Amino acid sequence: MRVLIVAGGTGGHLYPGVSVAKKLKEQNHQVLMVIRDKEMEKEIVSKYQLEFATIAGVGLKKSISGLLVFGWQFLKGLNEAHSILARFQPEVILALGNYLSLPVALAGRRQNIPVVLHEQNCLPGKATRFLAKKAAKICISFKESLAYLDRFSSKIVITGNPLRPEMISALLGAARPPIKNILVFGGSQGAHSINLAMLSALDRLELVRSKVTITHLAGVQDLPLVENGYRERNFDVMLASYLHDMQEAYTKANLVIARAGAATLAELAFFGLPSILIPYPFAAEDHQRINAAVLVKAGAARMIMDRELSGEILASNIIEIIQNENVLQNMSAAAKKLAQPQAAENIVRVLTEILNTKAQT
Repeated sequence: MRVLIVAGGTGGHLYPGVSVAKKLKEQNHQVLMVIRDKEMEKEIVSKYQLEFATIAGVGLKKSISGLLVFGWQFLKGLNEAHSILARFQPEVILALGNYLSLPVALAGRRQNIPVVLHEQNCLPGKATRFLAKKAAKICISFKESLAYLDRFSSKIVITGNPLRPEMISALLGAARPPIKNILVFGGSQGAHSINLAMLSALDRLELVRSKVTITHLAGVQDLPLVENGYRERNFDVMLASYLHDMQEAYTKANLVIARAGAATLAELAFFGLPSILIPYPFAAEDHQRINAAVLVKAGAARMIMDRELSGEILASNIIEIIQNENVLQNMSAAAKKLAQPQAAENIVRVLTEILNTKAQT
């Protein structure tokens, strides 16, 4: 099977594509990744020893100039996509949302190549909604996405969101120490509001100071500020700007404070981690809040809106959760029920079934 995977853009789009590509390669299928011509994306794909091609593309901005740039880049990307398809001749295309999906998927349909979509977020993105009618199948990470795609229910398969390969292979079930570890992060760049709120919360955590340690990933820009804040308060912390091996931090954590990106939530579910989620307030169509609401409803998380975030509110939630072992265990169990560790395999099965059906017609 020859599979083209278009997964450029943020890590939330890229890593699921990498995971599916690795699973396909393990089964001796041929795979080509389509990404942006950005060093970070090329480094990530090369790290996993995957072949790739690049195309042009930018997100759509609500302005006349933004629309013009988007249109020009889309046409350029469409032309490049046709060239890539002619060279690689895929039997099926897997598109993981993001604006890069549009030219590749449309070029594929012009050539009668079946397109499978994968949506990471609970609220399907604009690219997914636009391409849904043309797709052979739509794989979703949250069953709640069905409400937004009910017109296409016959095409939908709930697969889950594929985790990075190293997450799956992480040591699970390791005994955690009696001192609880709180993992705080806001994505690869950190999150200023979370950093400030956590420093303010430290002043109110005296009640649990002897019972907790903190791992705080502050981002490059805020690292000096956060480091000074912990030093002034003499709080036990493992501080870094960013961790490449997040699975190690997850295996040691008891409670996570984070944004609510789709990849983060899939990881929290896989590791069975209770969480306090603070959705990114500028996420497109408020999709992080919608993501977080799924975990809150399941009993796996609490949510604090960024505009309401304060040290007092954050500390109150931390103390209520950390002080009550039953709460921790119940939240952990609820998170685990949402896990889909076989997500990559599920998507590979969908791709295989489509080609088998095509071969029989």
